Amino acid sequence: MIRYPCGHCGLPRSGTRVQCACIPPRVWERPDTRAALAHRDLGALLRVLREQTPLSQIALAQMTGASQATISKLLNGQATFRRSERIALALEGLGAPTIQAAEATPPGPAPAAATSFPLTLPEFLRQAAELWASDLHSYPLPGPEPSPDHVKSVALAWLAARPEPLLPRDHGTKGQVSETDVAAIGRTCVLFTQLAHEFGGAHARTSAVQYLHSEIGPLLQSDYTAEKGQRLFAACARFTAQTGAMAEDAGAHHLARRYFLQSLTFAHLGSDRLLAAHALILLSHHANLLGQFGHALELARIATAGALDEATPGVRAMLAAGRARALASLSDEHACARALYEMEEALQHTERQGGPEWITSFAGSEAALQLAHCFHDLGQGRRAIEHTRRFLSTAPRSHRRSRTIAGLLQASAHLRTTDADPETASAVARTTIQRAGHLRSARVRVCLTRLRTDLQPYAANHAAKELEEFLAEALLARDIRGRVNSRPAERSRSNRAGNILRFSQRNGNQKTGSTARKRQDQTLGNHPTQT
Repeated sequence: MIRYPCGHCGLPRSGTRVQCACIPPRVWERPDTRAALAHRDLGALLRVLREQTPLSQIALAQMTGASQATISKLLNGQATFRRSERIALALEGLGAPTIQAAEATPPGPAPAAATSFPLTLPEFLRQAAELWASDLHSYPLPGPEPSPDHVKSVALAWLAARPEPLLPRDHGTKGQVSETDVAAIGRTCVLFTQLAHEFGGAHARTSAVQYLHSEIGPLLQSDYTAEKGQRLFAACARFTAQTGAMAEDAGAHHLARRYFLQSLTFAHLGSDRLLAAHALILLSHHANLLGQFGHALELARIATAGALDEATPGVRAMLAAGRARALASLSDEHACARALYEMEEALQHTERQGGPEWITSFAGSEAALQLAHCFHDLGQGRRAIEHTRRFLSTAPRSHRRSRTIAGLLQASAHLRTTDADPETASAVARTTIQRAGHLRSARVRVCLTRLRTDLQPYAANHAAKELEEFLAEALLARDIRGRVNSRPAERSRSNRAGNILRFSQRNGNQKTGSTARKRQDQTLGNHPTQT
């Protein structure tokens, strides 16, 4: 079973030092819990969880993906889930043990074997259109969810396969694909990318899926020459990759992986090895986010092996950064250093040798953020701080999401130095959150949750206390659906609403951490008036 981060606390289920502890393991061992799982009785299971854990109805809604009203009806026996897919997703969201969740999910068709990659063009387009319609209208998703093993097998099949010339399509019934059509897809993709940078991936994600369904879908059924077809499929590869990134940032991980695999196939059919490698790097970063570090490294290595012969310096830098991120998560400092050296060497040649349009952003400020992530994960706080400052000094102001991630990363890095500084960490975090406003981004929310976890050992510190009081009202501390994302310590408290109320009442009576905040703008590398 694929383990997603917890929808309540935002922490991974496994693979990291700090993991979700919303539901203690002992709860899953209870006879009544096992009986509820065996009978696929979600209402009975939720009643056990309410009795044995401090989770509120809102918390259970966040974990299962249901509304709070639906959770209330399930608890009271007024509703039930009948669709097996919906039950399986709810169990996955609750983090039910793999063996029990597998029992609760009826057997489905086996994932496609690696030898079937790529699918025939008609079958692939049929499956693509089915996914877009299902996502847009919230229908059950077609077929089984791609497992890490299946993703790896497809990646290896791509590595062994060579693109075949795309045949022209001439059915004489749907019109001809024009250069304007292809250019419009590229321009629209850029617009959605800009929206995600500024407002978060959850913003306008449905509009991106609608564009796939209503605009790109008909074009794929139109006539085209072989050359126009290749350009069309490459544009579709870029657009589906961006749609997958938006799904990931909306917390829809079960959709993100499907869109990234679509991007891989579109790129392959369009004979674009570099775009296909880009899709694999996105899959690698996605696996890294989910705590599947070994899987992330395998995908990054496959991408490198499949594209290195054709890679421009910018693409080589992207491939090296993908490996470095996974190696840092695995705490392999020496191998990570080699990959980062390779990345920086490649970046020195980007201006002279150019590269595809979509790689230009990485060749700029994005590389500094990748360095900061790696040093942060390796526990090298000072070097992480250095690179977050470098990123913040060069990244566009419109990239609010990346700038917010960098600021929260910098705050956390202040706790990963030999002289950990919770005052500065809290001040940097507060300034970052104030400048961020309201971002609809699951990635930002995970960064914030991890920072609050890092600050727990300093709970008695005055600045850390003030930050928690501030977060009780901050928009960024709410999840992408607008609900308050409680701090990790509150998972063990029954009266969470009372805690938030007390924080709000004390907010105007405590002294501000003025000494720490004197340094916050200098630390972030910005002026106080900048937004």
